[in-house]
Amino acid sequence: MDGILVLLKPPGMTSHDVVDAVRRLLGERRVGHTGTLDPGAAGILVICIGNATRLIPFMEDCIKGYRAEVWFGRSTDTQDAGGETVAELREFAFTDEDLLAALTVFQGEVEQIPPMVSALKHEGQRLYTLARQGKTVERKPRKVKIFQLEPVGSWRRGEWHYGDTLLFDVVCSKGTYIRTLCQDLGEYLQVPSHMSFLVRTRVGRWSLQDALTLEELAAAADEFDLKTEASSLSNLSVLIPMDVGVEHLPGAVLSKRGAERMRHGSSVPAEYVEKWLEPTDFELMGVAGDPSLTGDLIRIYDNQDRFLGIGRTSRGGAGGILRPVRLLPAESR
Repeated sequence: MDGILVLLKPPGMTSHDVVDAVRRLLGERRVGHTGTLDPGAAGILVICIGNATRLIPFMEDCIKGYRAEVWFGRSTDTQDAGGETVAELREFAFTDEDLLAALTVFQGEVEQIPPMVSALKHEGQRLYTLARQGKTVERKPRKVKIFQLEPVGSWRRGEWHYGDTLLFDVVCSKGTYIRTLCQDLGEYLQVPSHMSFLVRTRVGRWSLQDALTLEELAAAADEFDLKTEASSLSNLSVLIPMDVGVEHLPGAVLSKRGAERMRHGSSVPAEYVEKWLEPTDFELMGVAGDPSLTGDLIRIYDNQDRFLGIGRTSRGGAGGILRPVRLLPAESR
């Protein structure tokens, strides 16, 4: 069973909880996700199944979209509503124009200090594990990109005071912490603040309209008895072909001889390319740091349009050479 699922994670579950649930429902051990979502948040979680898990490193840089709420007047040790209060200010006022200025400042490339309640590691331990032990360690600022940051609905109040909240939409690069953005907005306005609500609305090309609930997946598993007849899932529209997850990369269709060379791990001269394919939805990647993750990477197909995996081109186009980077097992093609 190989493919991609776009799931709607409910609040209260960790991303790993969702992965475990999918494993149980589909009877498939090889399941992973392309980006963690906070336990208290809801929204899109992209799940890779079977050999699609081999493609996760090439899917992780997709842009993310969120709808979030920032609460002004109180900050917490977790930067969200579930933490302990660390600062509170009941008497303050700022204007709509002040808020718009703050939103403008945090668009484009910005630096964030990751929160302690994150999945990043420090000396082999997750930061959230250290945070639960009451420990705080130094974290280096990281550059992220915020492509869009806009208030939602009729948001203007004239003046803002203790307990007021702002609902906003944000589109950002991989690695952006929305709880930290909420805290940073408050710091810019010289007011304590925290994130009081979060839903992930978009991952790359996929939006909430594309997402499936775990209950819907369970119903499909029961109907098709997927635990014993895994191939039935390929007939369901919920399972997305593996190569769709890497369509932001250009592609190449190889001749029969070229495909055989590639399958055996050999480099393939560009003369064996029957057709070059344009990338799809490249703007949805929002590549924010490491060009080697996309750069000259390419998705590769044989002459019967079967997806072989990921390769890398040198010198590009005619006269170039294609080298295998991550090929899929023959049974998954």
